[in-house]
Amino acid sequence: MNSITSEKSYSWISRFAIEHVASRSDLQTLQEFPHDIWQKMGEADFFKIGISPKYGGSGGGFRQLTEAGEVFVRSGYNMGLALSWLYQQIIAMRVISAFGNEKQRKQYLPLMAQGSLIVSFAVSEPKHGAHPKLLASSAEPDGIYFKINADKIYLTNAPIAGLFIVIAVTGMEKEKKKFSAFLVSTDNNGVIVKPQMKFDFLKPALHGGIKLNDCRVPASAMLGEKDTAYTNIVIPFSDAESVVLMGAVTGGMGAELMDLIMESDRRNIHKDKALQSEVGALDSLLETMRAIARDAAQKLDEQDSAAVPLIVTFKELVAGFQARITAAIAKWEIKTKERYDVLQTDINVLGALQEKTLQAKQAKLGDELLHGAR
Repeated sequence: MNSITSEKSYSWISRFAIEHVASRSDLQTLQEFPHDIWQKMGEADFFKIGISPKYGGSGGGFRQLTEAGEVFVRSGYNMGLALSWLYQQIIAMRVISAFGNEKQRKQYLPLMAQGSLIVSFAVSEPKHGAHPKLLASSAEPDGIYFKINADKIYLTNAPIAGLFIVIAVTGMEKEKKKFSAFLVSTDNNGVIVKPQMKFDFLKPALHGGIKLNDCRVPASAMLGEKDTAYTNIVIPFSDAESVVLMGAVTGGMGAELMDLIMESDRRNIHKDKALQSEVGALDSLLETMRAIARDAAQKLDEQDSAAVPLIVTFKELVAGFQARITAAIAKWEIKTKERYDVLQTDINVLGALQEKTLQAKQAKLGDELLHGAR
């Protein structure tokens, strides 16, 4: 069994990414999901990371997963496949392991550890996003069942998922909606998986949606406590996703910097003092972001809410790094490869997709400071 209990043991991830991901230039344009690589990832124990050995995993926490994601992208030059994989592990760790009862853990985690069960987190809705005041999906008691009506969109891995964690309104208190989470299989009656959404970024990750029309699930399909899902599951999942993807982003920027260095060597301009200074500055900035990502992931493992300020700061540093390396490439007329251009686009798109969420986190921090809560 492959393990990543220490930093020195990530070499198997790097070797895999070089052999099976970086070697596949079609991954950056592929519209279909590469099930062959996914199967190989399962055989190589990628999906065991972060899942307890009790349920077939290899253990580890968010720091290990974040570092593994960095190595995967830096060696494989692909953000999309990393997103699909890391998203699975976050669901396993932050949602099912944390809030599932023993029966639910035994039913789903071993399958997830093998990579044979793909799970999608269904929160966002058309025109509403994930804003709790606007979400309209409902789950009404129906005897020993709940009847769910929902329309969900922009869900990572939805077109290939066999299980969805659906967030729906189950109550109201003083005009404030209360939400619960439900485990809904695609085998349930009333579940319609929408067609794959066509995006020209983060390939080969797939995105899509589902519609639930009077879908009846047993009360035992509820995940966690009733009426507490938004605070207990949705918000912590968002934080974990932001932190773990920091590792993938640092990996992508590390790959960008390496391409710049290799092209400089090829053109024999690596002795240019100004270029040396700029590369040194970029590397220092990257090391700072790497330290922030690892610290934030460690705080997640320790259930420390102080990870949020690090998420906000990291976003600003990414923007600075991307602007600086773009300027360096233009100044020294560095010819970039297609894989570089795709990586840069994916990093920028990922940042834009997270912008609203990060702005909300930043505003909350400011509100707490202005009102003396911190």
